[in-house]
Amino acid sequence: MTKNIFERILNRIYTAWIVPLREKKYYGDVQKEPLKYLFFPKKSSILVVGFQAFHDTEARYNYVSTLRGCPVSRLYIKDDSASDGRGSYYLGRHGTYSVETLCAELIDRCAKACGATKLVFIGSSKGGYGALNFGIRYPGSDMIIAAPQYYLGNYLNSGRNRSALVDILGREDYSAAEFEQLNFRLKERILADPFAASQTVHIHYSDSEHTYQEHVRELLLDLEAAGITVRRDVGHYTAHEDLRYFYPAYLKREVEGIIRLNV
Repeated sequence: MTKNIFERILNRIYTAWIVPLREKKYYGDVQKEPLKYLFFPKKSSILVVGFQAFHDTEARYNYVSTLRGCPVSRLYIKDDSASDGRGSYYLGRHGTYSVETLCAELIDRCAKACGATKLVFIGSSKGGYGALNFGIRYPGSDMIIAAPQYYLGNYLNSGRNRSALVDILGREDYSAAEFEQLNFRLKERILADPFAASQTVHIHYSDSEHTYQEHVRELLLDLEAAGITVRRDVGHYTAHEDLRYFYPAYLKREVEGIIRLNV
């Protein structure tokens, strides 16, 4: 645990140093609000695409230094499109799903730029939702995630998180149908995934914290029903935020395994 805390501190320092030097903006064809990102291309057939968690105060990149020594190209996408700056789950505001469109464009552009033929999507919690939402679009993809939310409407419909729900749906007086559509959006996409048989989800979670019962348990059933290969890493801690002590090492281990299989 001490080592993981030390590594998290180093990751925060490294990210704070690298962002001003390497952060870029992608506007797409017609968007006024840019998508911010970090891109580290290398001579590799693998592109790792990282999505950030839902932070308390502002959006920030995660796991930037965790994989910096791995011989893969890396793309980290920031999600700060929100009234409070914390993000919209890589979907977008005002019911437009404009951020989702920009992310898909950016991923394709970066994959083409670095010549990647294998895409790996990573993220924990909110980042896990993003990694699944984009990862299922690509044949042969791997998604390395930790304790993701699955029923997004349910998760956002309380406390300060409700501002993100209103941002995504576009209005305070959203209908029950609009809520349900968002709530089951990822589920419907997974169950209709045409590339499922070629994809693998590597998932870390704790069977003793609330995210398992509320989201992960049914996600696992749906992934397997869709025909996606699932590799599990199960912990037994009780606090959702404790995944940050376990996921980085798991992430690096799984990425290294994918590299060995794709040499």
